[in-house]
Amino acid sequence: METFPIVKRKDEQKRGHYRTKDKILEIYDAMAEAMKTGQPYQTLLDPPPADPSVAHPLS
Repeated sequence: METFPIVKRKDEQKRGHYRTKDKILEIYDAMAEAMKTGQPYQTLLDPPPADPSVAHPLS
């Protein structure tokens, strides 16, 4: 996570903490819990991955 010093610096300047790192670890923990319990992981992405509204048009 320390590979992105510019992101870290800007997060800390704007929010007072490394928000991006915190969010990534939160999502990782949620995915690990889903695997542990066998429950499907619910993505926080909006629109979700592979949503037709963000697809390239067919040529």
